[in-house]
Amino acid sequence: MTHPPQPGTNPYAQPGQPGPYGQPSRPGPYDQQPPQGQGPQQWAAPPAPPARRGGMGVLKILKIIGVVAVLIAVGVGYFLSQDDADHAKAGDCLKNNGTQISPDLQVVECGGATAEYKVVQVHQDTLDTAKCENVSDIGYQEQTSGGRRSSGKKFVLCIDKIKK
Repeated sequence: MTHPPQPGTNPYAQPGQPGPYGQPSRPGPYDQQPPQGQGPQQWAAPPAPPARRGGMGVLKILKIIGVVAVLIAVGVGYFLSQDDADHAKAGDCLKNNGTQISPDLQVVECGGATAEYKVVQVHQDTLDTAKCENVSDIGYQEQTSGGRRSSGKKFVLCIDKIKK
């Protein structure tokens, strides 16, 4: 059962127009006009969050891979250079990876089959192989330039050939 509208209330009437019984309708909460000089109140949308690119960019991943590759190369080069003749001490054994004219001596295990020479003395900051006379079979001198695989120093190794 529906009830007739109450006098003075007309939900469908415009403000100031008579209601169903000839009485003016009362303004409702949605019938108010905005204050003079202002338009209807508008709600602003909240600011959008900054646009994110999905995940890590390809360029960033390539940079990380490049840095890791360089670090690995530097580490391998460092450890390989630890075997060079400029790190030899008295009692170390050496093998020649070069030729008699252009030797490339590297430190090896003395009990190994590749050991060819044994270091008797080491003289730093000199290229005078005469210091090895009456001490060893061979005086080997080297001056490194401080390049990629060397420490930039000069030295003489007094070495004996290992008899097999």
